[in-house]
Amino acid sequence: MSNIMETLDRKFLMLVNGHHAPWLDRLFWAITQTYAWIPFYLLVIYLLFRCYRGHTWQVLLLVMLAVALSDVISSGICKPLLHRLRPTHTPGLAEHLRIFVRPNGTPYYGGRFGFPSSHATNSTTIAILTYALLAPFVRKRWLLALFMVFYVLLFCYTRPYFGVHYPTDILAGWCLGTAVGLSVVVWARRHYLPRCYQGEPLAQVPFDYGNYKL
Repeated sequence: MSNIMETLDRKFLMLVNGHHAPWLDRLFWAITQTYAWIPFYLLVIYLLFRCYRGHTWQVLLLVMLAVALSDVISSGICKPLLHRLRPTHTPGLAEHLRIFVRPNGTPYYGGRFGFPSSHATNSTTIAILTYALLAPFVRKRWLLALFMVFYVLLFCYTRPYFGVHYPTDILAGWCLGTAVGLSVVVWARRHYLPRCYQGEPLAQVPFDYGNYKL
């Protein structure tokens, strides 16, 4: 069974990595850069401010701590512990991959270990936190959920495209990010947010799902 999974893993990786074009290289490389998502992050901050007003900084702190936690678990614990080489560092496979050359002329191999994908873990955590924090305030929650899914899929597709992650690295990152995100959401609704709003009128507490809509 493990041999079948490994074979499928490599075949899908080669399929995605093999279908490329110069304009896709530029697009996907830009997507992996933080600056490309600044408008998205600013929009999220603005919406959080509309929803949480004076408590926005506490909500942003919650999101940053959640992302930091997911990154520490994926990059600081799992990767060094599990020691799964990235495709670009795997002998016998790296030679068959198309290695992306960055704008500065250097090849892009990524770090040595890649399981699970930190990009997948962190983006999933961000998506879950963003949805959970904004959903009580929006009418079309399905549209918000669809956008979050699109964000995660687009962000993660770049990893096998550049050959730096197996599909199972991405799947593991999604699972880990989901676990971290949901755990933080449950904890925040039971402990963190109630303390932030302690002493305020119940009608002003957004996590009680009042009638206020954007």
